[in-house]
Amino acid sequence: MLMRAFVLPAIAATAFFSASAHAALDANQTFQQFNAVVFGNIDSTSHLHGRAWVGGNVNGGEYVHRPLPSSDYAGLTVQGNINNARVLAQGAVIGGNLNNSSVNGGSTAVLGNANNGHLNGPGYVAGVTTGINFNGGKLDAPNAQLQTNLDAASSTNFYDVLSSTSYNLSQLDNTSSVSLNGNKATFTAVADSTGLAVFNLSDIDALSIFGAGEFDFILNGASTVIINSSLTDIDISANFLGGSAQRIASQVIWNFYNAETVDLGRQFGGSILAVDAHLTNWADIEGNVYVQNLTQRGQIHQFGFTGDIPVVAVPEPSTYAMFLAGLGLLAFGARRRV
Repeated sequence: MLMRAFVLPAIAATAFFSASAHAALDANQTFQQFNAVVFGNIDSTSHLHGRAWVGGNVNGGEYVHRPLPSSDYAGLTVQGNINNARVLAQGAVIGGNLNNSSVNGGSTAVLGNANNGHLNGPGYVAGVTTGINFNGGKLDAPNAQLQTNLDAASSTNFYDVLSSTSYNLSQLDNTSSVSLNGNKATFTAVADSTGLAVFNLSDIDALSIFGAGEFDFILNGASTVIINSSLTDIDISANFLGGSAQRIASQVIWNFYNAETVDLGRQFGGSILAVDAHLTNWADIEGNVYVQNLTQRGQIHQFGFTGDIPVVAVPEPSTYAMFLAGLGLLAFGARRRV
């Protein structure tokens, strides 16, 4: 699967994409800057507190409830359409249409049409506007902040970065162990000299562990914890004991590298890396999610990753995005000559 480039109206594409290549993010930077990267669609009835990048459409939800780590990306970047949603801060870049939605803070670029909503910071709409309140001022062209956000929006092939990372993590040697005592699974980490601890769960063990009613974690000073599972269907409703969901959130990556579905029934701790999976959460997630599609029924809280992911080579931006950039330079030059 390849990351899709923005499908933009021709005028917007040629006028506002810079020909200069924006620096792509590696895995560590992605985990630090993004609460969610979703390659397909989000359907939400809850709050996603941090920065998000979405390759498809967004339906419902509230975004950016917390102060965000520094980034050139907007608070919410959506390559498709956004419907019935609200962005509270840090602006938005929408590649398609905005419908019945509002952006309460920061600058906004909508590269399709905008219908029925509020843009409470500076707003640019390339297409037709109907029922839009430009409370922060209507822009004839993206301002400097929006141009930075637009340049960043298609600069990283997130699928390639994260799928390569998921594969590499799945190949790490096991260092740690999980014990089952009645209904409780205890994860005991043993870190190497770099602080990396790895749990490689067999399918048989993972079925028993994920079916437990309680999770406990003894990290023993490990700064980066990888939990690998090759199950295709993940179903976890364990109680994270002693506030451990939040305690481990910045250090632990659950690498579900073969998963097609991930269903979480209770509060969950740690980042979820499952690039081909449909994630459904029925309770809060303390950590970040990097998945194919998201059905969100509980809050997702951003915890900037503090560990150190083994970095893989960062792919170049997609050929189509580079092509659009070239068109932008040509269009700009043509206008200057007129």
